Amino acid sequence: MISISKESVISYLQRPANEKLSLQDHVLEKQSRLLTEKYYYKDVFLRGIVEFSNFCSQSCYYCGLRTQNSSILRYRLTVEGILETVRHIYHDGLRSVVLQSGEDLFYTNSVIAHLCYEIQSMFPDMAITLSIGERSLPAYKKFRTSGATRFLMKHESCNPILYRNMHPSQELSTRLHAQQLLRKAGFIVGSGFLSGLPGQTVEDIYQELLFLQQNQFDMWGIGLFLPANGTPLENQPCGDPILVHRSMICSRIFDPQTMIPITTAYHSLVGDQETIQSIHDVANVFMVNYTPDMVKKLYSIYDHKQSLTLEKTCRFIEKAGKKPSFTKGEPIHVYH
Repeated sequence: MISISKESVISYLQRPANEKLSLQDHVLEKQSRLLTEKYYYKDVFLRGIVEFSNFCSQSCYYCGLRTQNSSILRYRLTVEGILETVRHIYHDGLRSVVLQSGEDLFYTNSVIAHLCYEIQSMFPDMAITLSIGERSLPAYKKFRTSGATRFLMKHESCNPILYRNMHPSQELSTRLHAQQLLRKAGFIVGSGFLSGLPGQTVEDIYQELLFLQQNQFDMWGIGLFLPANGTPLENQPCGDPILVHRSMICSRIFDPQTMIPITTAYHSLVGDQETIQSIHDVANVFMVNYTPDMVKKLYSIYDHKQSLTLEKTCRFIEKAGKKPSFTKGEPIHVYH
């Protein structure tokens, strides 16, 4: 971690939007941009994401996919449907795919392993990321040997009280243990937190950044809380996108080599110009949604979710003065 005081970070994070940034704030933002280009040049890495099931066994209060939400139509893609979508991603030139779902054990460990094996067999130069939640160490090892190399498992909050308040059917210790199991299985591991949860403080955000830095995750996804119909938090206000943007800036200072994505929730709320600004400043990963159109809107983890085409995503990146990268896009330390 580059030397930066807790007071400086807290001051930057909580400064009101209508108040001018301090000299220290400007130095912090400049340093973040310089570090991003030092380690990743102007590359912004593209991932093709397939949201293959919106069934979920969990009850997270903020998520529209929670098992108690009877207001959404559920779907599952077939194995062939998933593979066909991956073919589309590959033929568009992308060499990184993310397979994401709710925690849905309909897709057994053997089915997930088969998917990974088939993708790796068809496209040996494609990186496979899984985002399917908590499973066992033998399962993670099976996925790894079948061709998956990355796993995204956000903990959403490292504050035990806040975590318990948001996850009635889960334990923070179990989530963190699963992250360690993924490391043991040989995965490149991404994590992250949700900004804007009811009861969350700026001090909590600072602790999230410190937690991610101390655990040396390979990707830090900072989500923005947006309410979802059919959840206990449906009438809560949205999170603050300025706080998310500044948290991304601080992420680069805390760990210059981590990958920092623009989340779909962030773009859905702030729109095009602020998304372009965040790419210019710090973000170096963008997930392009390839979920089939007939079910894409059903993956409603929050309301008013937006999706960008590959063409529009590339235009955003270029307007930010950066370059779209269709490569696997490994975290920089993997090469050293």
